[in-house]
Amino acid sequence: MSLTFSAVLFDVDGTIVNSAPVIMGAFRSTLSDFGLEIPDDQRLRTYVGPPLWYSFGDLGYSGQLRADLVSRYRERYMDHYLDPEPFDGVRDLLWDLHHAGVPLATATSKQTPMAIAQMEHLGLADAFDVIAGATPDPGSSKTTVIHEAVARLGAMGADVSHPVIVGDSIWDVRGGHEVGIPVIGVGWGYATEDGLDDAEVVCETVEDLRALLMPAGC
Repeated sequence: MSLTFSAVLFDVDGTIVNSAPVIMGAFRSTLSDFGLEIPDDQRLRTYVGPPLWYSFGDLGYSGQLRADLVSRYRERYMDHYLDPEPFDGVRDLLWDLHHAGVPLATATSKQTPMAIAQMEHLGLADAFDVIAGATPDPGSSKTTVIHEAVARLGAMGADVSHPVIVGDSIWDVRGGHEVGIPVIGVGWGYATEDGLDDAEVVCETVEDLRALLMPAGC
């Protein structure tokens, strides 16, 4: 694996911010609103990161009910999505990469307006050249978001010859590989037991990630 990357994409939930409590709470509230069974916390944690359409489908819901659940979840999530804080050290890493001239983008399954608002709320919006997120379309996936992020960076003139995505879940791994870029997994997020097995490398700490991403001499 090359240790020189021309651009870096970051997943948000579980990679930049510790959002599991908010996301799991939104799932509980949504399912409760519809009088549906609420899974245990272990299962709910697996839905931190995947597209909502997948998550509610995985819970066994389809058709109009799934669409209604997705819509209600978004209403519930809107009340608290700005609450999560960055993991220790991540904020400084993002700014240091930005000041070193590394092109940065988000690649998140949350919808783009929410991703923009969250990065602005955290004071991180200006660290990124591109803030890319999902669309309401059920066909929107981590793969389509990654593709968009790389395309938008390239359109700005950034060097996208050797991009990499940093993420905490199997969705980041699959999405990155489907687009044809390597994946750095992070150990502080919400990966399932084998979720990062196919990542090119896994960094257990932010300092490990810094050592991989910072350009030589910075």
